[in-house]
Amino acid sequence: MKRAPVITKSSPAVTSANSTAAPAAPMVDSLMSRVGAMAKGNAITLPVCGREVRFVLETIPGENIEKTTRVWGGNERDQDLLTKQALDDLIPSFLVTGQQNPAFGRKVNDSIEVADGSRRRMAAILTATEYRILIGDLDDEQMDALCKLGNDYRPTSAYERGKRYSQRLANEFNGNLTALADAEHVSRKIISRCINVSRLPKEVIALFSHPGELSARAGENLQKTYSGKEEILLEKVRILSEKQQAGGLLEADSIINFLTKAVTESEDSRSLSFVKREFLPGAVAQYKGNKVIFNLDRSKLPENCIEKIEEMLEQLQAFQSR
Repeated sequence: MKRAPVITKSSPAVTSANSTAAPAAPMVDSLMSRVGAMAKGNAITLPVCGREVRFVLETIPGENIEKTTRVWGGNERDQDLLTKQALDDLIPSFLVTGQQNPAFGRKVNDSIEVADGSRRRMAAILTATEYRILIGDLDDEQMDALCKLGNDYRPTSAYERGKRYSQRLANEFNGNLTALADAEHVSRKIISRCINVSRLPKEVIALFSHPGELSARAGENLQKTYSGKEEILLEKVRILSEKQQAGGLLEADSIINFLTKAVTESEDSRSLSFVKREFLPGAVAQYKGNKVIFNLDRSKLPENCIEKIEEMLEQLQAFQSR
């Protein structure tokens, strides 16, 4: 399966699910080894943010997932971008054996909020298979920790991180980029790049098989290239989207190169196009790039008008000859 992770079915001691811990993959492997074989109604106690939480496994039929579950608002993964292509590492196994590893979430009124497991949720919806989720009494801090645990294991894109950085910058740090960088433990440059990527229209991100294919560097370059030319970019995006809908497969580099080149070519084409302006009958100007061509009809214009234009050009000639 493309991009499928290798899950080690070992049984080391479970580490507390803290967002500031060491690499996430061993922790996830440990959790999966303990919860992977659980059946509906089984319970397990796991530490989350240093506090023990009792989880009970629930299973939801495929046709009821969208009605009875929703993704927690603090999850930075863009749900609109979870397409069949973006989930091609999960869908084959869901179709053959179903969901192997439960998600994590909590009950809110009559609905279930998903912390870790939004990709599995969408894979279950798309394949109409059963969704398995461990339900625990979690607060927002613990929900956030579980979200980050899953996102560290299957990283979110520069576009998605940029959306979160923008929100935190505005809502929590009053525009202080340095303070946000310190809180996120990443450089100001990385945050700035991701924020620039997040300014791209979502239609651009949707062209890629999954949003992570557009790197922060390439995304920022594209955003700066299209700045002030969004209509041109969206028109080229529409062309690529139509090709994909017709069955065409485009690599990430091909998409980036096409869009960058297309914006530049459109700009050059626009600068070379003719624009005609008629000031009054008999006085027409044509603009082509850096050139302006005046067509003056002496039979329609007063003689003194022609003389004034000639006088102005003679003065300019005299000025430049000094």
